[in-house]
Amino acid sequence: MLTYGITDIQTKPSLIKGMDIGEIVDKRAHTTLGYFISAKYESYIRPIIDKIDREEKLNKLRKLKEHQDLEFVELGVDDGL
Repeated sequence: MLTYGITDIQTKPSLIKGMDIGEIVDKRAHTTLGYFISAKYESYIRPIIDKIDREEKLNKLRKLKEHQDLEFVELGVDDGL
């Protein structure tokens, strides 16, 4: 995988046309801003991204349910149950 600086992409946007997969970094801040994946790989990657999104949403819902269950238990204790 190639690494591209954000400044390089801003000064020469045509770099994106030649990219298949690349890491985009801010060389001054020494941080990774993200990754670029060409649209021709979308059919391979989209199902994986969708699966990860579903799993993250389910985990958030489970945590919210656990939190709500604990709140109801606390309310029951406050009511003398």
